[in-house]
Amino acid sequence: MTDSKSNSRIWGDSKKGAKQWQEDSFGSLISKNEKVNILAVFDGHGGYNGLVASNTARDTLKSYFAPKLEDCESWDVPAWTKNLQDLFKIIHDTIRDQFLSQNGQGIRKSPNGRVKDQNGIVRNSSGDPIHGGTTASICVSIKEADGTYTVIGANTGDSTAVLVSEDTSFEFLSEDHGPDNEQEYKRVQSLDDKAYPKKLIFVYDKAKCYKKFECPRVFLPDGKKDPKYVQNPWGHGLHPTNVRYEPAVYAVTPQSVSRDATCIAMTRALGDFYAGQFGLSSVPSILVKRTRKGVRYMIGVASDGVWDCWKYENFSKYVCALWKEKKLSVKDMVETALSESVTRAITNFGSGHYDDACLVMCSLP
Repeated sequence: MTDSKSNSRIWGDSKKGAKQWQEDSFGSLISKNEKVNILAVFDGHGGYNGLVASNTARDTLKSYFAPKLEDCESWDVPAWTKNLQDLFKIIHDTIRDQFLSQNGQGIRKSPNGRVKDQNGIVRNSSGDPIHGGTTASICVSIKEADGTYTVIGANTGDSTAVLVSEDTSFEFLSEDHGPDNEQEYKRVQSLDDKAYPKKLIFVYDKAKCYKKFECPRVFLPDGKKDPKYVQNPWGHGLHPTNVRYEPAVYAVTPQSVSRDATCIAMTRALGDFYAGQFGLSSVPSILVKRTRKGVRYMIGVASDGVWDCWKYENFSKYVCALWKEKKLSVKDMVETALSESVTRAITNFGSGHYDDACLVMCSLP
């Protein structure tokens, strides 16, 4: 499955995994005078609701920037920051509208359909919350007068973005909003107790521990990781979630939460309205980088269906080999890297369990 594909500078594609729905979406735009490149990946979760969320995010990205493709060339970093923050809020709200308009799997709203409660949570007529949402990783490159680029990354969730140099080094353009992130743990813990009387618990996914709130905590009360699980994770019943051997982790609600119980592998996302009451955030992290003069770069944004199959340094080397040694076009680089990622995913996780995969790349000559 493919979405809009741009000129030779930007290319994106996605491959459906073993799940029922393709929940990954992507988008890209180039400004009127080709000074600005915009590329994005949205990795949905929640089955059909994840598909709705990621497609809504993609479509909202395009509708937001389409009338601004000339004006945005004059924006400075603060202007870009504000516009990206505004865009994330608009996407979040638009997903809510889309959830309200449907009763699942494309069925339009009925008189007894979904409602929005006083807290903005979308619920079925039974009162149960709608589960589903999407990550969002948007990268923007702005060409400066001296030929370098200012690169801005804005994200919620775990769809990682990287800036790869032609010497194979790389920098992250996104924050990993996972339940093993110390800053995210501190953010949730610092939320006002009156506004958030019940907060997300950050846990490891332990074998044969079926009630997630009973799984071992990632962090001790002082905010440091429990050294027992850091030093010997597999000996204490944990399991890796990717080829980097990072232990599987979740953000879950306490035992006292029933109807709105949450178990999610990230601490920020768009949608997932029911989880916001426990500290899940829709506010993006924003990173700003500057390229070096005379050095070529490649931006890569992908869903975890790609990243779960690579060590980041190996992906960077692989991309540079396709780019510099095989001299592939951006289109062929994306198609080759995506196919290799799917092959690795099936090998590592099985043909019945591998995830959707999505990759967008942009060259900065």
